Amino acid sequence: MALSAVKNLIKQDVAIDLGTANSLIYLQGKGIVLNEPTVIAGNNLGEPVAVGRKAKAYLGKTPPGMIVKRPMKAGAVEDVNAVSIYLRHIVEMARKRRPLFSSKVIICIPSKLTQVEKRAVLDAASDAGFKKAFLLEEAMAAAIGAGIDVSGKRPAMVVDMGGGTTEVAVICRMGYLVSDSRRIGGDDLDEALCSYMLKRYGLRIGPNSAERLKWDIGAADSQEAEKLPNCRVGGQNVVRQSPAVVDVTPSEVYHCLSGIIREMALAVKDVFTRLEPEVQEFIREDGIYLTGGTSLLRGMDKNVSREVGTRVNMVPSPLETVVLGAGQVLSALRAYEPVFSN
Repeated sequence: MALSAVKNLIKQDVAIDLGTANSLIYLQGKGIVLNEPTVIAGNNLGEPVAVGRKAKAYLGKTPPGMIVKRPMKAGAVEDVNAVSIYLRHIVEMARKRRPLFSSKVIICIPSKLTQVEKRAVLDAASDAGFKKAFLLEEAMAAAIGAGIDVSGKRPAMVVDMGGGTTEVAVICRMGYLVSDSRRIGGDDLDEALCSYMLKRYGLRIGPNSAERLKWDIGAADSQEAEKLPNCRVGGQNVVRQSPAVVDVTPSEVYHCLSGIIREMALAVKDVFTRLEPEVQEFIREDGIYLTGGTSLLRGMDKNVSREVGTRVNMVPSPLETVVLGAGQVLSALRAYEPVFSN
């Protein structure tokens, strides 16, 4: 028992959810030890100045001489070098918070990364000091984290709505019966709000303000929107070139976001309609498992259920489901060997 405890102190394997909006690190035996925005800020020389929350604070108000990047964009590797630097820094942040010596890492990725993008992620893991890296697709990790028996014969349908992608998969015997990945997610909702505020009010707001507006009074269901109060939004008046504040109604936000939300729901419906009738019946009986940060938008489960015509189950911890699933895989690598994409 003492020997096992010493071994865990010396070597603890790691799982990382490398998301478009946020990245999480799971430490074997300890759980989630880090959750930071996937953002990096650097100077004109390309040297990193800040990562995570500190870097995200500069979005929309970047000072002269600084460059702020989101290394993952729409589920793809936007900047290979930035991904490598970001991954190295968040691992170092985790190490500072808790001693961490590991040779193995599982990194969760969107399902439609190219081989070049996968290689970039693996190289970044190597740069961060990991000798062995395994790539696990987000939909599979989400299913495991949601408590689904992915090795079983009974098909299960999981939807992971993230910042950059909507991942939809029907899983059976550690494989996909049908799967799809659409490069649409929470970031698109934020961008739509930025565009709307500029066009409707002549008010320029940054991505952080748009995100706050989305969570304050955003909804994927009209009845949910009706329950919410108005919201005051501050930004830059583009005509007067001065700060300004306007009142925005939940109805405005709902109609602004409804088209994108419907696209996300239709991605789920498209996968469902491609299933054999007997598989559809299994899904109707068990329901669709909905996870990911964007699934937390008010009424999203109702919206998807209405569009697809079947029950939707919200998982207990939508923001953490992917990395929790990867954490489970850490403890049984051999058993889960078929699920890795490299």
